[in-house]
Amino acid sequence: MEENENDVIIIGGGITGLFTAFYCGMRDLSTTLIESGPQLGGKVLQFLPEKLIYDVGGIPQITGDGLVDQMKQQASMHHPTIVNNQWVDMITKDAEGIFSVVSKDGTTHQARAVIVATGTGKFDPVKLAIDNIASYEQNSFHYTISNPQQFAGKHVIVASNNRVGVDWALTLESIAAKVYLINNKGKFQHAADEELARLNSSSVDVKLNSSIEQLHGENGWLEQVTIQSDGKGEQHIAVDHLLTYNGLKMNPVPFDSWGLETDNNRVVVDGHMATNVDGIFAAGDAVVYPAKTMLIASGYTEGLTAVNSVKKYLEPKAPAQVYSTVIYRK
Repeated sequence: MEENENDVIIIGGGITGLFTAFYCGMRDLSTTLIESGPQLGGKVLQFLPEKLIYDVGGIPQITGDGLVDQMKQQASMHHPTIVNNQWVDMITKDAEGIFSVVSKDGTTHQARAVIVATGTGKFDPVKLAIDNIASYEQNSFHYTISNPQQFAGKHVIVASNNRVGVDWALTLESIAAKVYLINNKGKFQHAADEELARLNSSSVDVKLNSSIEQLHGENGWLEQVTIQSDGKGEQHIAVDHLLTYNGLKMNPVPFDSWGLETDNNRVVVDGHMATNVDGIFAAGDAVVYPAKTMLIASGYTEGLTAVNSVKKYLEPKAPAQVYSTVIYRK
């Protein structure tokens, strides 16, 4: 299946990809943004949803959730086409300079230029081995702590053998009515003594050497969880939400099969954010160049440069840059 041709395709819907999509609109470039997962926001949404971020210019502090919400709002100003749940397998370029970006499901998107804003890969959570778990994923089963207020006044189970789970449980202690922390091991990996001391003095009900065996509920909403604990047998816990974190599996972006020059699995770019393939540019954590920094703010600047380079690539007589105060003065 083929989609309509655009000026540019952005691969990756994280913070850099979203800002790049916004600036494509400022440069009058028709744009499709392709995200491999079900949600936009990238690593900020996955790893920092409840954390405060302090190094975004002009914003003294903001949560990861809040930043993602604002970035999505900004990106939508010029109405780019946004496609979720498509992992890009292949990029080809024909004799007329048109790129075909082919997703794993066979969908093909076409454009005259491409901007890679993928980061280095997709992080998939290690899932619980429970048969009916997928039926709860849209409502009451979660792989991140995004939007913590949805758990206000609820009974919540965090299933994790990792420091991340300890952090989630402590964060939710003051929000949820009751928090359980279920660990299938006897200790929490990577947890510091200070974190464990806070956990031990908290109201979180910690159950070590325990595993979740069954989920019970209706219409995608949990009502009860059955757990098995060493020495205590089977227990039933009333619950509204279940969160889990037991590590991540990294699926690297296939840069090499896209024909891109890489260095330690990052795309080599020049000062124009141009790759070795004419018409493909890159920005954000995906790229490497001398003195590269891995910061959100870096992705903004690199996205701007990549878009301006695309504009000059497609329209050599176009101005090198534009100013929002002029474009939006009316």
